Amino acid sequence: MRWIALFLLAGFALAQPTLRLEQGWVRRVPGNITAAYLVLYNPTDKPLKIVGASTPIATRVEFHQTTQAGHQNHLDLSAMRRVDALTVPAKGRLQILPGGYHLMLYGLREKNPRPLAEGQKVPLTLRLEGGASVTFTLTAQMR
Repeated sequence: MRWIALFLLAGFALAQPTLRLEQGWVRRVPGNITAAYLVLYNPTDKPLKIVGASTPIATRVEFHQTTQAGHQNHLDLSAMRRVDALTVPAKGRLQILPGGYHLMLYGLREKNPRPLAEGQKVPLTLRLEGGASVTFTLTAQMR
């Protein structure tokens, strides 16, 4: 009976999606809104779709993308738009970095009355399509 339980647990562990954090940080700001940035690697043979995120320091997390809105009066304008999900390609990386995709963290003061401290550890949970989730620890930094 013990072998059957171990076999089932091992099979369950192998079936879970794997996502690796190569780098990540939360921008340390004094306000109520900030952003999180990551580089994720997917070593599996299938794309992994991230459909949600949460952290105990914010009331909500949204996925956004910065885009160039064009040139007007010789000024480069950028715009930010919300996206529903992010996909990490099979055996590939997704860069969630300034100037591209990023995670917006809203409601910091409601969850975290003091401003983030330099070096503060921030757990971030990513929910994957299919119900699995993975939690990473990011560091608050002035970048």
